[in-house]
Amino acid sequence: MESSRKLWKVKNKNRFLLTVMNDLAGNAHISFEGDSKVLGLADLQGASQLENVVLKRNTLAPRQEFVIVPLDSSTIPAIFSKIGGTIPKSVLHIQIEKNGRLEFAGYDNFHPESIYFGDAVTDACFDSLISERILKRLDE
Repeated sequence: MESSRKLWKVKNKNRFLLTVMNDLAGNAHISFEGDSKVLGLADLQGASQLENVVLKRNTLAPRQEFVIVPLDSSTIPAIFSKIGGTIPKSVLHIQIEKNGRLEFAGYDNFHPESIYFGDAVTDACFDSLISERILKRLDE
C-alpha cells in the first residue's frame, strides 16, 4: 500500500469518496463534520451524533455538526442521497474507521496535507483512484 505520509490531490471528491467507501465497507463507520447539512445523515439507521474512541470531532471552535453512520454496502447509496449526491464544501472532515481503527481521513476539505490512509485501504483501491485520475500524488 502507498504510504499515508505522501501528499495527495483529490481531483473528484465524489468519485474518490465513493471508491474509498466501497473499499472499506463492512464492519466500518464513517463520520462527517461540518454545517447542518450533515444532520440529514442522523436519520439513517444506526447513526449517532456522539464521538467514539476512534471517530472524533476535529473542529472545536466554532463547534460543527458531527454524525457517525455505519458503513456497509447497503448504507453507501443512502449516505450519498442524504448529502445530496455530492460532497458539500461545508463538510469539513470525513473519517472512516474499520475494525476499530482509523483507516481513512480527509480533513480540511481534502487538503493535500490532510489526507490519511490506513493499512486497510487496498492497493487495488489506490490503483483504481490513480489510473482513473481521481487521485494524484503531489510530491513526486
